[in-house]
Amino acid sequence: MNDALCMAVIYLFTALLFFFIGILFCKQKAGFLLAGWNTMPRREKEKWDEKRLLQFNGRCLIGMGVLLLIGALCSILQWTWGIALTWLCFVVLIVWMLIYQNTANRFRRRDKK
Repeated sequence: MNDALCMAVIYLFTALLFFFIGILFCKQKAGFLLAGWNTMPRREKEKWDEKRLLQFNGRCLIGMGVLLLIGALCSILQWTWGIALTWLCFVVLIVWMLIYQNTANRFRRRDKK
């Protein structure tokens, strides 16, 4: 098996893993995978909208899976510029995700008065 095909298989396996975990997040079945969620006190958990937080993270993971599929295609076609662009987009998505998630209290529960 040549290097490009081997790399594509690794991309595909990782993409499937991201899709699987992303779907679990979107269906609210994987809240235990959120960093710090299990150790957070109950009162603190009540301040956060777990459903919206899980859906956002699930959609981002699915987006990362799509980028990995594009990386697999670029690997098979031996487009090194495509692989580099895919990784750049992957990093930008992670940075955006962290900034969006941790600013403006977007995932705090809103009191229904």
